[in-house]
Amino acid sequence: MAGVLLPGCEKKTAGPTEKVAEIKTGTDDGCVSALTHFLPDAAYGFVISGFDRASVGVALSGGGDSLTGRALYRFDISDWNDGTITFHCRCISRTGAPDSIEVYVIDDFGSLPASPGSDPQDVSATWNLLNTGVKVGEISPIAGNWFEISIPNAVVQEKKTGEGYLAIMLKLSNEEIGADNAYDLSTYEYAESRHENKPYLAWNE
Repeated sequence: MAGVLLPGCEKKTAGPTEKVAEIKTGTDDGCVSALTHFLPDAAYGFVISGFDRASVGVALSGGGDSLTGRALYRFDISDWNDGTITFHCRCISRTGAPDSIEVYVIDDFGSLPASPGSDPQDVSATWNLLNTGVKVGEISPIAGNWFEISIPNAVVQEKKTGEGYLAIMLKLSNEEIGADNAYDLSTYEYAESRHENKPYLAWNE
């Protein structure tokens, strides 16, 4: 279940039989960040969207608190009928020496809040979606490059919602690592501001 690294910052042009579903809006991607010292017993922190990157790993907040982040993406795959889907995303940067990223297909989390608020909240409903998720791959992305992960047909069939959405969560394989060890991944806002391709899913018709 290893992922594939792709050099460069642009995706390839879709072939004549390939369908592509990009992130549609800024509230369809982001991250859930939990205060590390409460984990694993409780998840208090923030569900964040509207930023130009999604953090995977452990970082320090402006107030000096350690936060463990997991990236979130959801895609409208209403046009999908059958077959393997490939998740494509760009690694913007890497800080420290984080371990590999694990990729899970999870139950849909719905649209993320446009504003996370200033005080930590109980984010366990989002954080714990991992518990019923299906691991589909693991990768150590390179800063500046795209990577891709294949999602088997059976997993898509299981997790696709009635409204046609498929949701993905990415986490560090070792979340007990110290602070300042993280990856930043691209988001809708990152791509829009730089006129680049958004994170996307692709499959053959």
